[in-house]
Amino acid sequence: MNMNPSTRLPLAAGLYAALLLAACNPQPDDSGQRESRAGQGREETQGIRNTENIGYSGNAVADRLDAALDANDRRTEDLDRQLQQIEGN
Repeated sequence: MNMNPSTRLPLAAGLYAALLLAACNPQPDDSGQRESRAGQGREETQGIRNTENIGYSGNAVADRLDAALDANDRRTEDLDRQLQQIEGN
């Protein structure tokens, strides 16, 4: 079979991409499930954490975002407490 260069390049690129993806995927454990590299955190940041499974450092970004969201929650609770004290007097 004789392929012209315009057919070889996409075929080679597709094969390379498939091999690269296969090499990056974690191996399945005893139950047949692949171990997730995503850490635990707030529901809002699970999408970011899931990028760990494809090779990006999503846990580091999500940890910072979780900390900022937690600080915002604490500040809101503090302001609500102050408002209740003012309204109670």
